[in-house]
Amino acid sequence: MFKMIMNNPEIIITGTILMLAMISTIIIFIIIHQRSVIRFNFELNQVKQRQQQQLVQAAIESEETERKRISLELHDEVGALLSTAKLYLNQIQPMHFNDTSKIQLLTNCKQLLDTTVKTVRTISSNLQPAVISDFGLESALHLFCDQLNNSKSINCSTKVQGNIMRFQPEKELAIFRIVQELTNNILKHANAKSINYGLIEKGNTLQIFIEHNGYGLTQQEFEQKLYNSHGLGLKNIQNRLNILKASIHFEKTSAEQSSISCLVPLNS
Repeated sequence: MFKMIMNNPEIIITGTILMLAMISTIIIFIIIHQRSVIRFNFELNQVKQRQQQQLVQAAIESEETERKRISLELHDEVGALLSTAKLYLNQIQPMHFNDTSKIQLLTNCKQLLDTTVKTVRTISSNLQPAVISDFGLESALHLFCDQLNNSKSINCSTKVQGNIMRFQPEKELAIFRIVQELTNNILKHANAKSINYGLIEKGNTLQIFIEHNGYGLTQQEFEQKLYNSHGLGLKNIQNRLNILKASIHFEKTSAEQSSISCLVPLNS
């Protein structure tokens, strides 16, 4: 039987063709299967990324809602109570007392209330800056810079090139939160004496620059600190950047000169 097959070229050719066809079919099936697996994994990763982005977005929106609630309560409840207490105290004048120590105590009490009312207003403003929704990011940054200068502990300046157009309020607020958090980190850790802010709008991209004369981070140090359990502030910054599809770059040019730049696409 074997000799018969070997002596029959047609059978050999037919068998070879069938074998090649089977091998080709198997190869094609493997390729199609691998492509399906790759496509499935890609689509699964896309779904996971969208879900992660939605979770982060929901967390940030929840945080902003809570900030707004606390801001309103500080302004309406605590602020009103303090203002009323101050009003009552204003009815009492030093001439009503003969005891010098009591007069000084009254004066100190009124000064403390003044400071407390201002502090509540500042906290309320930081939690929910109305200037963002009313006048936009540029005005909010100028006001933020003025507040820092009023502290007398640091010198700040803001430089804006061209006209910064208004865009979605939630995006303006997210950018302001990033600048706010970066500034808090500089004030806490960099020991800086001056901070310079810059805004440039080019095409559909907003460029944000923060330069300071303190001990800043390199890009590598920033990325390492993101995985540190104590780097909550930096994680919040990165989460907001992810939502905005923005990028950030840290650079330390010398021991007393550091810069941070952010690129935010405005059409995403």
